[in-house]
Amino acid sequence: MIDKINSIWGIDNNTSDLGKFTGYEHLYDKFDTYTKEVYYANPEQTIQEVYDLYRSVNLVPITYFTEQGMIDELKHFKSRGYNHVVDNVQGLGNNAGSSIGRFLFPNMMTAEPKGRGSNSLKDRFLDDTKLKRAIRICFEMREGNKLVHPTALRRSLELVTGENIQNFKPQNARAIVEHLCPVLWGNVYDYSAGYGGRLLGISSSNMNYNYTAVDPNTETVNYLQYFNSLIKQAVGVEGTIIQSVSEDYQPEDVDLAFSSPPYFNLEKYSDEPTQCMVNYTTLDEWFDGYVAPTMTNIHNGLNSDGVFATNIADYKTYGQKEPVEVCERWITTAEKIGFKHTGTIKMMLNTRPGVGNDKLAGREKFEGVYIFNKIG
Repeated sequence: MIDKINSIWGIDNNTSDLGKFTGYEHLYDKFDTYTKEVYYANPEQTIQEVYDLYRSVNLVPITYFTEQGMIDELKHFKSRGYNHVVDNVQGLGNNAGSSIGRFLFPNMMTAEPKGRGSNSLKDRFLDDTKLKRAIRICFEMREGNKLVHPTALRRSLELVTGENIQNFKPQNARAIVEHLCPVLWGNVYDYSAGYGGRLLGISSSNMNYNYTAVDPNTETVNYLQYFNSLIKQAVGVEGTIIQSVSEDYQPEDVDLAFSSPPYFNLEKYSDEPTQCMVNYTTLDEWFDGYVAPTMTNIHNGLNSDGVFATNIADYKTYGQKEPVEVCERWITTAEKIGFKHTGTIKMMLNTRPGVGNDKLAGREKFEGVYIFNKIG
């Protein structure tokens, strides 16, 4: 599997003798010479020079790993500290573990957000105009040093045209699950596994959870199974990954069902008929065909004192001014099936730099994790 992933990214298996690398290490000293002073002395020339350096390597600016490098990284991740849920707020700062997901799930980098077509991080990097725009952002909207190192450029590419496919932060998953299910060896059901953020976070908990997840995407499931095998080698815990749709799969003996499900028409992950964006053409169809059956299966499989939780938010799609409102309807649907909405965790999100998003002004941005208990 590692050879396949390297091939997708364009990585030569002998590119580096490091456990993790960007492919740009030999250019770091040169990157360091590009300061704000250099940029403002001649912006266009500076952008062109940095652009030429990146095109000389032409790797998407993420962190790449060897197989042993991933195992070492996973061992380190398990021992790292993280921010817990306090007063029903999951604060910022739980960022560790995300780099492995970016590398291990190359299809996350090519998924299409909000119907924009070819607008993935990889597409943006390979687009000359967007790459140069990202370099400009590095200088004009970033502070400190290492302005054009790969991590800074990747973050700036995420700002170019806006929408990005995001993985669930592993440390947030760990903190939220430990908060909702403080049960040693508890059975956790993830009804939309996605790109492995919850798999990593939950499997790394000292609570030794039994993690079971479903996902319909064939490519994603293959990467999840490989990731699961690496986690087992690193920390001795192995989850269960099942290729299925949550509308059909019936879990059993569940202490906590928790996920961040696919939005109706926000992100296109593949063209397979099992994908929500392909299978359901209206919001009503999505609630009737996906949401309600998924909730019914969870209700049937949840232990009497178990918890059902969902991270979801109202959202806007490309070209539409009015948001698609799903949160209140999600709660109403759950209550019709036999759940009671008993609380909400605020999962804080970083605000984007730019006009109207001054972090110092105290602008708060968050998504809800809606918590339900079984009635009868």
